[in-house]
Amino acid sequence: MMHQLLKKTFKTGALLGAMTLMGAAQATSAFEGRLANGTASSTCTVSGANKCAMFYNATLDLTILNDWNIGTGTAAAGSAQALAETAGAKQTSFTGWFLPTGDGNLPAGSGNQFKAIWDAAGGNFSSLSAQFDGVQSNYYWSGTEYAPGSLYVWYFGTYNGFQGYDVKFSGLYALAVRPGDVTAAVPEPQTYAMLLAGLGLMGLVARRRSSKQQ
Repeated sequence: MMHQLLKKTFKTGALLGAMTLMGAAQATSAFEGRLANGTASSTCTVSGANKCAMFYNATLDLTILNDWNIGTGTAAAGSAQALAETAGAKQTSFTGWFLPTGDGNLPAGSGNQFKAIWDAAGGNFSSLSAQFDGVQSNYYWSGTEYAPGSLYVWYFGTYNGFQGYDVKFSGLYALAVRPGDVTAAVPEPQTYAMLLAGLGLMGLVARRRSSKQQ
């Protein structure tokens, strides 16, 4: 009797534990808010006074600028790329921004970041525009050339997730992304403390050497 009771209790506990883990997984967003200085924030919003400057996706290990309305440019002569670099650096404390990859022949992943972002956001325009600020129902340049012809570059249609390619001289929207998590670039308080301690130690050694020479 006692054995059956323990067995039933164990099963119940395991079930509750699994449900708790599932709930936690469902509550975890695919995109984590980041402030302009790189601080992680679970309370910043898509728009408004408490607006996130960017969002981080851990699966792609990619940071995405929250502003999806930074202007239009061509893929020729790096026009759209320049928009991404300038907007990212202006709206955050970080450089190194570029156009996301978007090879339409590849599945969502490192070679098709646009498709991965689309899928993670919900796979439709309404969910994408709810996740990011200023999303245009239009075409966005990717940073991936269409391999058969150097005059063409892949683009992404935010209105339905369609991926195609167009000549580089067309004027399409630009999006800025950045590799990795910007929070990793922000020194933690312990780092500052160790740096100050190291500088203090170096100063002490220098003073001792000076005293011995005198």
